[in-house]
Amino acid sequence: MLIVDDELDFLESVACLLEIEGFKVSTHDDPRSAVAAVCDGFAPDLVMLDFRMPGLNGAQALKHMRACGLKAPAVLVSAMANLAAESAAAGFDDALSKPFAIDEMVNMLRRLLSGARASDAGMA
Repeated sequence: MLIVDDELDFLESVACLLEIEGFKVSTHDDPRSAVAAVCDGFAPDLVMLDFRMPGLNGAQALKHMRACGLKAPAVLVSAMANLAAESAAAGFDDALSKPFAIDEMVNMLRRLLSGARASDAGMA
C-alpha cells in the first residue's frame, strides 16, 4: 500500500497503525516522488492520497500514476468539503474525510483490496 501525505505526523501515524493491522506500507511525503516511484515500476495494491499537497494535489498525482499504468484502487483523504463529489470526479474509488476512525479506514481498505483481488481474478 502506498500512502502519500505532506503532513509527516499524519503519514507516520497512519502508516504505523496500518502496519499493526498487518498491511505492508510505503510512504511518501512528496506527491512527485510517489508518482516517480509508480512510474519506475512500484505497483502498490492500494493508494491513499491526501488532496492538498504542494506541487501536485492528490487528483493530479493519481492522474499521473494512472497514466503510468497504476490499476490499484485509490482513496482520497482530506478534510475538505464535498469530498465525495471531488473524489468521484477525480477517479478515486473511495474517500476518507479527516478526521476519521481507525476502524473505518481499515474496513474501507480491506473492502477495496478484496474488491480489487476479485476483479483481478475475474480478468484472468
